Amino acid sequence: MDMKSGMQLKYLMLITFILITNLFASTVWAVQQPRLSAAVGKQVTIAFALYEQGKLPQALQQLSEIKNRSSFDKAYVNRFIGNLYWELGNEKKALEALKIALSEDVLGQTEQRQTQRMLADLYLNQKQTTQAIALYNELIGYAESESLYQQLAMAYYQEKSWQALIEASNKAIALATEFNKSVHILQLSAFYELENYKSANKILIKLTELYPEDKRWWMQLASTYRLLNEDTKALATYELAYLNGFVVSSEEIQYLANFRAVSGSPYQAALLLESAVNDAVVAKNALVYQRLASFWQTAREHDKAQQYWGESASLSGNAQHRLIQAQLLHLLGRYEEMLSVLDTVKSDSSEIKGKVALTKIQALFELESYAAAMHIARVALTYPSAQKRAASWLKILDNKLKESQQIAA
Repeated sequence: MDMKSGMQLKYLMLITFILITNLFASTVWAVQQPRLSAAVGKQVTIAFALYEQGKLPQALQQLSEIKNRSSFDKAYVNRFIGNLYWELGNEKKALEALKIALSEDVLGQTEQRQTQRMLADLYLNQKQTTQAIALYNELIGYAESESLYQQLAMAYYQEKSWQALIEASNKAIALATEFNKSVHILQLSAFYELENYKSANKILIKLTELYPEDKRWWMQLASTYRLLNEDTKALATYELAYLNGFVVSSEEIQYLANFRAVSGSPYQAALLLESAVNDAVVAKNALVYQRLASFWQTAREHDKAQQYWGESASLSGNAQHRLIQAQLLHLLGRYEEMLSVLDTVKSDSSEIKGKVALTKIQALFELESYAAAMHIARVALTYPSAQKRAASWLKILDNKLKESQQIAA
């Protein structure tokens, strides 16, 4: 039972207290119609005294031993029993007792309605939604209230009757004197189920305004913006959540970093993810290093990028990552490092061997090591995927060697 149901239970038990007190505090009850028979009244008085002392099981035992003489005796005693069972947490027995009380149809109008409400709430708690809905609608027919419509919406939630839930919750909201968080959350669930993300988004905006300390509303708001293809608002919302200290887990930080990157801010994405890795919030692994390398590379921070491509390759053994690292070192003009990196590549793939050879030729050419480059170019001719480029390199290198020899001569 949720907090609101607990409050309702206390309220209903108070009603019982007042009713019984009114009956037994004076002799006025004796002339009221309908009324308890004298013998039953005495036993109920004993049960009520036990109840006042907090001896609920003993009060229940006392009531259970009563032999009812009239319909009113039966209805009244079972209503009392139902209250006690509910307070003791035995909702199934409470439900059965209240059904008997109602079936007699002899309680006063106020007590009859209160009993119907208790029974409806018990049906709802026991997920007997058909019976609960019927009773709530009957009670609404007598007098509408925010509380009744909220309970009706909860029953429709159990039935997954989303449109009916929205209609009931709208009526609860119309009758509310202040923002009803529970009803709006019920509506939110229905809008999600119906894929009405625009309406869900409007509720989430209210929830973040009224409950800014609750992380889930920020996350869901960002999610609905994405579902509505409003990525700028989605990122802004997620960034606010980050500033408020809600984006803290490894998954959340990586999500925000990726979001920044695809939104055109790879530098900020890399800074966020790198900081999280350094702080051990995000675990070091090949995939994380690959993402970092990609972010830095897109941001044209080639030194950072080559570093992380190397880290990724060290953990994964991915030769392609080593090749990317080598190409970035080429852009940085660090040809000796480029060759050292290429020497670490181990692969049985003819295609990879061809790529490594061609990349080494690039480095050696920049270092003006033409003879060594020509040697590797001849080896590259043996790899089918590298033959065409190797042949081109051989021509270039042959010319360079002849030029060198002429200069030397």
